[in-house]
Amino acid sequence: MLKYTSQLRAIPRDVIDGMLDDVARADIPWTENYSRYQSGGWKTAALYNASGDSQENDLADCAPTPTELVPRMPRVRDFIEGSGLKLMWVRLLRLDPNAFLWEHTDYGASNLSRVPRLRLHVPLKTNPDALIVLPSRSVHMKSGFLWKLSPHETRHGACNRGSEERIHLILDCYMNGHLEGLIARELLQPDAVRDKLDLSEERLAELCRDADALMSSGRQDAAEDLLRKVFHSHDLGSLSSYDLLARYFEGRGDAARRDHWLKEKVTFLNLNVPGHPLYQPALA
Repeated sequence: MLKYTSQLRAIPRDVIDGMLDDVARADIPWTENYSRYQSGGWKTAALYNASGDSQENDLADCAPTPTELVPRMPRVRDFIEGSGLKLMWVRLLRLDPNAFLWEHTDYGASNLSRVPRLRLHVPLKTNPDALIVLPSRSVHMKSGFLWKLSPHETRHGACNRGSEERIHLILDCYMNGHLEGLIARELLQPDAVRDKLDLSEERLAELCRDADALMSSGRQDAAEDLLRKVFHSHDLGSLSSYDLLARYFEGRGDAARRDHWLKEKVTFLNLNVPGHPLYQPALA
């Protein structure tokens, strides 16, 4: 698990509270982008990027500059600029209640070089039911820590089953000596990690019946979302949620939809990107 996610250092409570107060006062223009990758309710605002425009949220290699939001958030600015990290891009991410970020990997875009980098999370507002989801486990990124995520190394998603929004400060960073030093002291407290349920044949059959009922009522999107959410609650082993969807539609005799989800698997998991950790040359 430490390869994929860990706690790098503690952050004092007053620092977290000060940054959250900045965010609350800043009138953030949240943007719901990356619509294919989410159920709705996953929103972003850039703080440091290539253009200085908070609405530009497509990651790119750059020496980032502050956006127009940064002067409104002096304590957030002080934390970021005093971090000792080599920044690539910095954003605020908000995950609303009952919102899901679908299974995927990151850093596969053609405008990103294959250089060592990591994503760091600072949970500013969270709840125990806001989770980062990995293939066999879920992690609650507790407030009060700087967290590491290796979003290119493993399939992952996110969900918020709580009643309040989750807000994280996200720092995409190039490796440097300071970050290497933090990683050398990383830890992962056991109470932050939860095993996912095994997906039994009986449970899968029940889910497929529920999906059939939605399909019969003309709600194909809802049926597909139901099956995509299985990744967020159950251990699928070597299968992805896209394999699950492909098998479901194959069982219904819908070859076109089966092939759609197999193509989506390649895209969402970056299987066709040379140099990516999950690259499969046969799919390129």
